Order: sequence, then C-alpha cells, then structure tokens
Amino acid sequence: MPPTHSLGEIGALALLLAIAVGTDARSRRIPNLLVLVGVIIALGTHYVAIAVGSSSLPGEYWWAPLAGLAAGFGLLLPLYLLRAMGAGDVKLMAMVGAFIGFPAILTATLYTMVAGGVLALLFMLGRGVAAQTINNLRFMLTSLAVRISTGQGGSLEPLHTTAARMPYALAIAVGTGAALLWPLGIYS
Repeated sequence: MPPTHSLGEIGALALLLAIAVGTDARSRRIPNLLVLVGVIIALGTHYVAIAVGSSSLPGEYWWAPLAGLAAGFGLLLPLYLLRAMGAGDVKLMAMVGAFIGFPAILTATLYTMVAGGVLALLFMLGRGVAAQTINNLRFMLTSLAVRISTGQGGSLEPLHTTAARMPYALAIAVGTGAALLWPLGIYS
C-alpha cells in the first residue's frame, strides 16, 4: 500500500481515470485537455512533494514522472501504429505513467493488457461481433503475411468493415488500479 502522502495523487489519478472512462464509453474519445490536465497535476504534485521533502508516487527523482510518461506512451504506441488502439488510449497511458512513474508503469501496462483482453472478449460476446472480429483478424494476418512474402513491407491495410470500437480507458483504469493494489515487484 502506498504511503498516505500518495493518497492525494492516487485520488487525483482515480478521478481523471473515471472521467476518461466516462467520456470514452460515451463518445469513444479521450479528450486531450483531460490528459494534459492530468500530466500537469502529476508533475505538479510530484515536484511539490520533492520541494517539501516528502516522497511521491512516481519516486524520489525529479525525472521520475517524465520517465513514466515516456514509458507509458512508448509501451502502447506500437498498438496505435498497428491500428489496434486509439491515440487517446496511448496518451492516457502516458498520463498514468506520469502519475506512477517508471518502472511501475510496466506493471500497470501488463495488468491493462490482461484487463483489455478480458474486456474485449466480453465486448465481442455482448455485442455479437465475435464473427466479424475473427474475420477481421484473419484478413489482417493474411494481408500482412502476403505483404511480407512479396517484399511489400509489413504494413497493415485499413479494414473495410470493423467489428466495433471498444472503450479501452476502462482497461487502463482497471490495470492501473490493479498495479497500485498488487505491484508485481518484477523490477526490484
């Protein structure tokens, strides 16, 4: 459990994630302003904690939230480039990284991927889009294999028919909460 002085940081992060989940569920978008405000709050609370001689959730170093931000962004960027995730999700994970720092963002990302997989299965089954999702996956992998074997590169073609867009902010919120409650300690 984090020290009590981190509870303010955790509360702010929880509130921002709750807002992100709500907007993502409603409009399938995560506002840039929300992410920007979150990063400013994460940096501000961290630097105030350092100035008063207290510890902060991302760590004791001035660069800790910046390392978390960069790692959070970098860990999900490949999924955005593969068109498996929206840019807002990548930016939201970067904001989470600014709050919790590196290497804790590694655990949060791992838990987020697990939560995302479970939510994706529930979403597919609940929306009745499992068949379309499987067809899309087959098309993407076949297209990728053909492009690589013919020397055209490994880029993916946009799909003509998408199954559905899942609000991934919920997976990020669940994964972040799980990482704060059950840190893995794989980076100690």
